Amino acid sequence: MKPRTREQFNALRAAMAESYGVTEQDVKECFAVSEPMETRLNTAIQDSSEFLQRITMLPVTDRKGQAVTIGVRKPLAKRTNTTNKDRSPTQMGSPEGLEYICKLTEFDVAFSYDLLDAWARFDNFMALYMAQVYRRIALDRILVGWHGTSAAAETDPGTNTNLEDVNIGWLHLLKTHKPEHYLTESTASSGKITIGAAGDYKNLDQLTYDVYSMIPDAQRTGAEVAIVGRQLVANDMGKALASHAQQPTEKGQILVLDKSYGGLPTIVVPGFQESGVMVTDTENLALYYQEGKSRRQQMDNSKRNQVEDYISSNDAYMIENLDGIAAIEAANVEFKETA
Repeated sequence: MKPRTREQFNALRAAMAESYGVTEQDVKECFAVSEPMETRLNTAIQDSSEFLQRITMLPVTDRKGQAVTIGVRKPLAKRTNTTNKDRSPTQMGSPEGLEYICKLTEFDVAFSYDLLDAWARFDNFMALYMAQVYRRIALDRILVGWHGTSAAAETDPGTNTNLEDVNIGWLHLLKTHKPEHYLTESTASSGKITIGAAGDYKNLDQLTYDVYSMIPDAQRTGAEVAIVGRQLVANDMGKALASHAQQPTEKGQILVLDKSYGGLPTIVVPGFQESGVMVTDTENLALYYQEGKSRRQQMDNSKRNQVEDYISSNDAYMIENLDGIAAIEAANVEFKETA
C-alpha cells in the first residue's frame, strides 16, 4: 500500500473497532458483533434497499422456529352459544407446518491494494466502501429470496449463478408448502402458462388478476401489490413506465409502474424472475437473522496484495401467512401470439 492508503486503511480499521466496541486487534480476528451493532448493521443493509424496507426483517433468538411476527391469520368475528359451549379464541401464530432454519451465510469481500490506492484519496473512504458492501448484501439477500431452493453445505456460485443453493427462499417455500397458491400451468397437463393472443391468458392483466384471485377474501390485507417480471412487462407494454428511473439490478431499488395489473399497484423488484408474477402484501415476506451470530474480521493479506473483509450472519426466509400470497412458476411461462 502507498503511505496515504495505509493511513486510510488504519483509520478504517480504527473506526470499525470503535463502531463495534472492540479493539483493533479484535478486528484482525474473527469477532462476534454485539446485538446493538448487529441491529445497526442489518438496518444499514435494509436501508440500502427500497425493497428490503418494504418486507419484514427481524432478529430471532433461536436458530430454528416458527414465524415470530405478531399477526392474526384468521378472522376473529364469531358468536358462541355459551349456554352449552365455551368460547374458543382464535389462535395467533405462524402457518401450520412452516418453520424457519437460520443458515450461516458468508458475505466476504476482498479488495486489492491497487483499488485501495485509488480510493484512498477520498476522505469518506469508509462510508463509500461500506455503502457498496451493504448494497451488495441487500441485493444478494433479495436474490436468494426469489431463487433459493436449497441450503448446500458448500455453495457453488459457478453453477448456481442466482444463489439457488444459499438458502430456501420465498418462492420455493410457497411452492413446497402451499402448492394450491402456486400456478404451474394454465391448462391441465400442459405444463405451460400461456399468455398472448392465442394463449390461455390474453394479457398480463388477466394473469395477474387470476393470481390475486387465489388469495381468499378473508386473507387479504388491502395492501397487496403485484410483483411482476421485466419480460412480462416489456411484452405487455413495450417498456416499463416507472415513477423513478433507477435500474433495480444496479441500484437495489424497485420500479413502481404507472400501469396497474390485476387492479393492483405493480412493482418490478431486483432479481425477480423475468417472467414471474407474485401477489402479496410485501410485509408478508420475512427475512430473519439470528441474534448474536453475526461475525466480522478484516485481514491485511499481503501474500495476495489485498485486504479481506469477512462478514457472516445466520439468515432464514419466512412467509408469515401462506394463505395471503400467490405466485406462478416463471419457468413455465410461454408467449403465444398465434395458434
